Amino acid sequence: MFPPPQPWKQRTSVDPHREYLAFTARFYLKSFRHVPAFLVNSLAVMKQANSAPGIVGWSMGADLLRLEFHNLSAWTDAQSLRRFIQEGPHSRALLAHKHDLRRKTTFVYFKVLGQDFPLKWKDAIARQDQQNRADQKAALRQDAT
Repeated sequence: MFPPPQPWKQRTSVDPHREYLAFTARFYLKSFRHVPAFLVNSLAVMKQANSAPGIVGWSMGADLLRLEFHNLSAWTDAQSLRRFIQEGPHSRALLAHKHDLRRKTTFVYFKVLGQDFPLKWKDAIARQDQQNRADQKAALRQDAT
C-alpha cells in the first residue's frame, strides 16, 4: 500500500480469550477525480469510528496509485458493526460514492480472539484477495449456467 496504512487504533480493552468480529473492505474508485471527496468523507468516517459503540479498534489504508482504499476494524458484535454502517457519516459516504466505484467492493467478515490484536494488514489484504478469487469463481460459474 502507498502510502503506508494508518497504525491500528485500539479503542477499548479486550479480553484475550473472547471472540470478536473483524471486518475488512476494499473500495475501487473509478478515477482520481473522486479521491478528494472520498478522502473528505473518510475523515468523517474515521471520526465516527473513534467513538462508535461496540468498536474494538480500526485502521484505514490506501493504494493511491491503484485507486484502492481499505479499512480494517474489529467489533464486539455484528449489531454494532451494522449500526455503524447504517448511521451518520458512514451511511452518507456510501450514498455519496455508490457511482464512483469501478467494481464491486470487497467485504470480508471473520472471527478473531482478543489475543490477536492488533489486527495485521498483511492478513487483511490476503483475506480480501481470497474473497476476490472466490467472487470471480462464483461469477464464472453463474455465467456458465
